[in-house]
Amino acid sequence: MTEERLNRIEQKLTEIEQRVKTLELDMEPEGRISSGFEYLSNDLDSFREETRKRLERLEHGQNQIKASLATILERLTGWSADQ
Repeated sequence: MTEERLNRIEQKLTEIEQRVKTLELDMEPEGRISSGFEYLSNDLDSFREETRKRLERLEHGQNQIKASLATILERLTGWSADQ
């Protein structure tokens, strides 16, 4: 092998070594990729919580509407759902 070819191979190995180090840093528990997954996880948890709260409010509203309709039906017809 020529000196020039050996230098190119050494340069390529150095580049590969740097890329591997970068990937290792990104993948560490405090690296960018781990931080990104943690951010997404927190965002999903927030979304779930907000969705749960909205569902509870909708269910509460639906129960209020049902109670109002039952009262209206009873007043108009004299018929009670309890009978």
